[in-house]
This record gives sequence, structure tokens and C-alpha cells, in this order.
Amino acid sequence: MRFWMLALAATVAASGAWAKSHHGKQRKQAAETPRAASPRDPNGVWNIQSATTVGDCPALIPTSLTLADNKIASAGGAQLQAWGYLDETGNIVARFTGAGEHVARFHGTLKGGRGEGAWSSSTDMCGGTWRAAQE
Repeated sequence: MRFWMLALAATVAASGAWAKSHHGKQRKQAAETPRAASPRDPNGVWNIQSATTVGDCPALIPTSLTLADNKIASAGGAQLQAWGYLDETGNIVARFTGAGEHVARFHGTLKGGRGEGAWSSSTDMCGGTWRAAQE
């Protein structure tokens, strides 16, 4: 009986030592794991590539956008009036108005220097997709 008690005590001691050393390794690994990089500031210039997938539209989507304070400050490429904003989660909503009251609505996401979404024009009965990359 004494043999079994010693064997049980040795097993419990060994498993406790293993658990302690294993727990320490987990802490060390967690401490060595690099933190995720902070989100990239979305303000600045974004280059945009758009494609028309429905209908036939004039150039309603700009080739670039400049964001300042999470709002569209300017749009490059076509002669357009631009309005829009980027919310705290990276969702962008915009409206572009061209000559002759051609209007396109633009929405999607801009995060980590990349973006994508869709656009549509009820005035011209067309729409499509867009992708963006931050300079």
C-alpha cells in the first residue's frame, strides 16, 4: 500500500510540475507575440479603379479621392462635385455629381490602405464596382 501512495504522490507532483512549466511557456509565448499594427490612417490620397458592370455610363467615378478629417476633400479625374465621409469602422458613403446632373452613389469600405465597394447611378441607369489603394 505504501508503494501505491508513493507512486500516486510522485505522479501528482510530476503533473503539477509539468502544468506549471507548460503554463509558463504559454505566458512566454503570449508575451513574445507581436501586437497587431495600429490601423492605417485613412486620410490622404486614394487611387480608384472603377468598372461599369450594368448599363453604359459617362465617367462618374473619380480616379482619385483625397480624404481629410474622414471627409472627401477633393476628387481627381473627371469634372465632378464630390460629397462623402468615412465612418469610424471604415465604411465610406459618397455622392458624385457631374455635368448635366449625372449623379453616382458610391459605398464600400476603406481599411488598411485598401478599399472596395459598389457604385450606382439612378440618373443614368448604370452601376458597377470599384477598388482603391492608398498612396
